[in-house]
Amino acid sequence: MKRCENIKLLLRSLLFTSVCTSCWPVSSGMFVVTQSPDVSVMEGETVNITCCWAGTFERFRVNWLKNQTVIKSEAKLNQSHGSLKKEAKTCSPLNISNIRTEDSGSYICKVTVEIPSLTEATGNGTIITVGEKTMNNNNHTDSTPSSSPVIFVLRSLPFILLVLIFCCFRNKWTTSQRHRSLQHI
Repeated sequence: MKRCENIKLLLRSLLFTSVCTSCWPVSSGMFVVTQSPDVSVMEGETVNITCCWAGTFERFRVNWLKNQTVIKSEAKLNQSHGSLKKEAKTCSPLNISNIRTEDSGSYICKVTVEIPSLTEATGNGTIITVGEKTMNNNNHTDSTPSSSPVIFVLRSLPFILLVLIFCCFRNKWTTSQRHRSLQHI
């Protein structure tokens, strides 16, 4: 009789273990987080990056880290408890509007599954590079800040030429006037 109870207990344990491992892809090592590729933008633009993973979890948390510091954290509760879907793709966006050069860095998404079992997966990271935006008088971006004196000289060139032409004609006119007055004497 005791032997029969031990076999029943063993069978229940095996059944419970097989049910749990087939329902939770997390425990079998199939939980992978993917992130957007690296991004280069100019100051003032909006950046949208995402991290995605496959699996249906009852409760999980998504943390976005910039240079190893948490900048956004959100807890999620799956409302479809009775779902038969095993491989639902879920994504979490990170949106940065009016980006600045200080926002450059490595952004990593870390997903922590709380239920059905505590498991954590981290993406490879997305590097955001923000370029400095400078404006010249034509409202175009200019990559070399030292070019503004050159632009000033080039824009002043017609005026300088006009002054030189005026001086040459005045000098020639004065010389011809002197020459005429010497001839009359």
